[in-house]
Amino acid sequence: MKPLQIEGARALGEAGAVNHVRVVASADGLYVEVNKTFTVANRMKQTRYFAKADTCFSWLREMGISRINEVDLAQWDADERKPMAGLAGILAAYKAGVSALIGSEWARLTNKVETLSAKGRHAEAIIVANQALQLAEESLEPDHPDRAFLLNSLATEHYAKEQFDTAEPLYRRALEIAEKAHGPDDPFVGVCLNNLAEACDALGRSDETEPLYLRALAIWEKDTDLHKDQAVPATILTNLAALYTKQGTYVQAEQLCKRALEIWDDISGILGPKDPDSAWTLEVLADLYRQTDRKDQAVPLERRLAKLAGKRK
Repeated sequence: MKPLQIEGARALGEAGAVNHVRVVASADGLYVEVNKTFTVANRMKQTRYFAKADTCFSWLREMGISRINEVDLAQWDADERKPMAGLAGILAAYKAGVSALIGSEWARLTNKVETLSAKGRHAEAIIVANQALQLAEESLEPDHPDRAFLLNSLATEHYAKEQFDTAEPLYRRALEIAEKAHGPDDPFVGVCLNNLAEACDALGRSDETEPLYLRALAIWEKDTDLHKDQAVPATILTNLAALYTKQGTYVQAEQLCKRALEIWDDISGILGPKDPDSAWTLEVLADLYRQTDRKDQAVPLERRLAKLAGKRK
């Protein structure tokens, strides 16, 4: 067989001939090593130094290199960390191998999604989330946990736009990846289960919804010390209560709402639920009281809702 005559990182990347990429942080900057191991003639070892992480990652992508086989952080000693504190912070967040390729660009895109979402600019957030997901799909293994995070974020933006048919399969993919990456009992798996249940509920598939909520709740109740954010189980309890209210299972729904309110009380202190997120629980319980002809119990909750919304009745 005639050996391939290929030189340069771009040609290697485009030909799929890159079998080794290593990024090493040193006092001089990021040291990038391409194809240290020779398997075909003229696949030359190529090294580059970069002062900035984003420049390094951009160069790798421009060269057609989509994966990093090794990120060597072991060479960082105390003296090397000092002049590179900013760079160390960027790379330390991506110790899990190939995630380093995405680097600061991934962080920038995900932060932008969160900012746009918080402002209610969901259509723009969807565009940016798709960009981040495309970058992840080019750079990460199919079952990498970062993919689950990005899929969940993208699905949430579609859900906010009431594009439930689009959100549901994205949530389902996020769940599948999260289960493989973290195991079936991880708290993030519980978040994915809750979100998928919400999408199924919005699509009128209540037969799928209840088991998802119950499994999500079981994960968070197993060890709540795993997460300080007790708002998550409170939200899951409320979502399940809303489902039961819709189904006319009022006793169970009321019990779940009261458990959620206890959590909000713990979060807010002795004055009772003050967190805006607790409004969903108050709304579900007030609606339940209205449906069961208990107006006298619904009215105080509605007043608290108005107060949380900054309104007066």
